Amino acid sequence: MCEEPPHCNHFVVRKKRFCRMSVKPGDRFCGEHQPAGATNDDKIRIVCPLDPKHTCYAHNLRKHLKICNARPGAAVAYIQQGVNLGDAPEDHKSLSEFSTSEIVTVIGRINKIFEEFLSDQVTGNFRGHSVVEAELAKPEYGDKSKKHLKQASAILGLLQECDLIKPETCFIEFGAGRGLLSYWLAQACPQGTFLLIERSSPKHKRDNKLEKSEKVKRIRADIADLVLDKLDAVSGSASIVGVTKHLCGDATDLALRCLLNVSSVKVGGLTMTFCCHHRCRWGAYVGKDFFNRVGLTKPDFEMMCGMSSWATCGTGLSREKNQIGGTVEGNERDKEIGVTRSQKEELGRRAKALLNWGRLQFLEGLGFECRLHYYVEADVSLENVCIVAKNKTS
Repeated sequence: MCEEPPHCNHFVVRKKRFCRMSVKPGDRFCGEHQPAGATNDDKIRIVCPLDPKHTCYAHNLRKHLKICNARPGAAVAYIQQGVNLGDAPEDHKSLSEFSTSEIVTVIGRINKIFEEFLSDQVTGNFRGHSVVEAELAKPEYGDKSKKHLKQASAILGLLQECDLIKPETCFIEFGAGRGLLSYWLAQACPQGTFLLIERSSPKHKRDNKLEKSEKVKRIRADIADLVLDKLDAVSGSASIVGVTKHLCGDATDLALRCLLNVSSVKVGGLTMTFCCHHRCRWGAYVGKDFFNRVGLTKPDFEMMCGMSSWATCGTGLSREKNQIGGTVEGNERDKEIGVTRSQKEELGRRAKALLNWGRLQFLEGLGFECRLHYYVEADVSLENVCIVAKNKTS
């Protein structure tokens, strides 16, 4: 059996693993992750001025700057720095920075406002779309693939129910990733056009399997900086519909503002699934008017963002303790606050619901018919709530 070549010793924090690139004999790091100051035949490596996460050889700097993945792209009309950011970004406090008494006070507010506005406001009949359901019936898919397909099917089913899958519509997928949702939308609506927005460049893009044409376009951009009116795919359509599948934190707020800043064409509606509320930020949040109306403040918002993770962070036990059947009734701080594990999960769900309700109120104020909806079962995804909105003039 051939011995595996040694791999790079650089730990990639974002991926929570070591770099998988192979290294030269005697080296500990690949060319990308050689530490600054390292030498090879008297050639010194320096930190790349475009991205401090990697290094390059000093004598090769000019050439490296021309090919570095972090180099700025050419100026394009549809990029305007910070156009969808909302208010200026501010410092954001984590839940651990608040006192027990402050958290207890906010828990009381969450429960009161939830009971007043949201106790029966999230609908929950699960729908699918025939195009994806036919694919799901095939035997070759594993559990993980089926979960993604079930979510795509449910999102398409909601779009169909709201009569938003129409010819001459431009479907805009924010945070498109590999483009699975757009791929199935293209199967369901061959007469539509499809615009995929993603700031990274993932491998194995599903939209590459679609027929190459002007009807499918992928834009690499940060949603915060995107002006949809400057894109022909948008301005040349009869209407546009926004979709997301687990768009993270305040990226949902950026996407809503980006979509609703369009003036060249009517926004027919949207279906957006929520994710990672703990990463929402007050500056970008579109639901501030609702918070102000019910007496919630920026610190209240920050505590609710922290509490939202209580709904999805599992039992609170390590993987080892989980495997031997451990139970948890809360740590010392939970006892100070006066909440059990099950109460924390419910509070997390309520915090998420209030954050989502602020977004719904924002859309209703702009003339949309909206509802919050459980679009899949919790065993498919714990992040199983979406907002469905349709323009009243559609």
